[in-house]
Formats: sequence, C-alpha cells, structure tokens
Amino acid sequence: MTTVPSASQWGSPTTSRRALLIHGLNSSSHTFHRVASTLAAKGYLVVAPNLLGHALRKPGVDFQVQTLADDLLPYLQAAEYDIVIGHSMGGLVVLSLLKYLPKTKPTSVVLIDTALEITAEQMVDWRVKFSGDVRTNPTAEDYMALNPLWTRGDAIWKVLGTQIGRSTNSDDHIDGNVPWSFSHLFADKPAAAALTVLIEDPRFNGALKPETVAKLKDVRAVIVPNASHWIQYEFPEVIVEEALRNIEE
Repeated sequence: MTTVPSASQWGSPTTSRRALLIHGLNSSSHTFHRVASTLAAKGYLVVAPNLLGHALRKPGVDFQVQTLADDLLPYLQAAEYDIVIGHSMGGLVVLSLLKYLPKTKPTSVVLIDTALEITAEQMVDWRVKFSGDVRTNPTAEDYMALNPLWTRGDAIWKVLGTQIGRSTNSDDHIDGNVPWSFSHLFADKPAAAALTVLIEDPRFNGALKPETVAKLKDVRAVIVPNASHWIQYEFPEVIVEEALRNIEE
C-alpha cells in the first residue's frame, strides 16, 4: 500500500476526475479552500498535500524544492490527475514534478504567481518580507485590512498556515534554493500537458514578471487585473476557469 503525506481533501472519492493542489511557503493545504470547493462542486476529487516543514510536518533532509517534490511522488504513483495547480513555491514543486506526469494523458497544469528567477539582491528583500509574517504575527483582522478582497476565512487560513509551520521556514527554503532559478524546468513538460501561468497585477511589482513568462515556449500567460500574489483568495474563479480551459476546450 502506498503511504502518502498529510493532506486535505474535497469531493467524492468515487469520481473519476482528480485535481492535485500544492500550496506555497509559510502556508498550508487550506490556502486552496475556495478553489478546491469549486472544483469539488464540478465533480472533482481534490487533494491538497501539506509540504514538508509545513502544517506540523517535519522538514526533510534539506530544503530544496526538488526534495519537497520528491516527497509528494506517492500521490502521482497512486493516481493520475486531470488538473495540477501550484501557488508560489508550490508552483516550483509542480515544475519539479512535470517529468513524472503522464506522457499521453492530457493534464492541465496551472502555476499561480510563481517566482521563477530571483536575483541575490531580491532574495535579501524576500527574507525580510517572508520572515516578517513570523516575527510580527499578523492577525486575521490585520490581513483583512491589508487585503480587502479576502474573506475572513482566507485570512484565518493564512494566519494558521504561518503559525503551524516552522518559524525558520522562509529563511531555510530561501537559503536552500540558491541560485533561485527554475525556468529550465519547463522543458520537462510532457507534450500532452497544457501549462498556464497566472501573474498578479504588474502594478503591484510582484516577483514574477510578465516578460519572464513571455520567453517560455508553449506556455499560456494570464495577467489577473487587481490581483495580488494571493490570486486563490481574491479571484479563485479565474484559477478554476483556466484549469478547466486546458482540458475542456
């Protein structure tokens, strides 16, 4: 029997359609609660694993993205997925799993605002940004004040994702993936897979630049107006629409 890491699940186990959702740094499986509920209502069994070092899970032997991906291999060995979605660092985990996806079965792959290339200077800023959540312990009310498109549920899951993870997660994963360069992994995409990258509104000066995605071949890039890095909270319907577009057209 294949043993799989801890996860959240939505939908009926008897359905033939499946979706795999992978969260990002300082987060947990429930970051996808709105996307997952929508997909479940459309007839999908949705599985969202908790990454190593997150949601009370102990870290692996190192903090490399590939190590996080290898930990999730039992999911791909146990089932084939119609949809695979990753947010932020979870998108890098998805990229690291592309080589394990079926070669002929159509798979819809969606990356949500995943930073593909980060310079050493940007990584210094990242450390400050991500560790700030751990040091200052923002409340749900704080997040809602800063993010007017979030629901209270979104804010609560963000707080819990940070608090039940390891306090050094952000520093460890940033330091463990130097240089932060992952664009080359797109070459592992099976021909049968369709890949879409969602990008936050460029006005917010996010880490993923449209020009970076534009250089990639056979990748659909979608800028989401008015969206921050947390597109799954603010515009979950866009994620679902793009995921279904790839396999229902």
